[in-house]
Amino acid sequence: MKSIELTIEQQFKLKVLETHIQGLNQQQAQRLLVKFVQIGMLKDNIINNYTDIQSIKLQGYLPEL
Repeated sequence: MKSIELTIEQQFKLKVLETHIQGLNQQQAQRLLVKFVQIGMLKDNIINNYTDIQSIKLQGYLPEL
């Protein structure tokens, strides 16, 4: 899927999360937000590392698997 839009499943998950968050107090919501930011950073690291590995493969330093 190349679209930037959310899938139906993602939209549903987002709505479920939205409903759940409404029941949290401020401290719980802040902890959840920090956790989501952390997960986003880890995802960025994974993508960057994958891109670095692909670049190295293209340059011929690593064999294709």
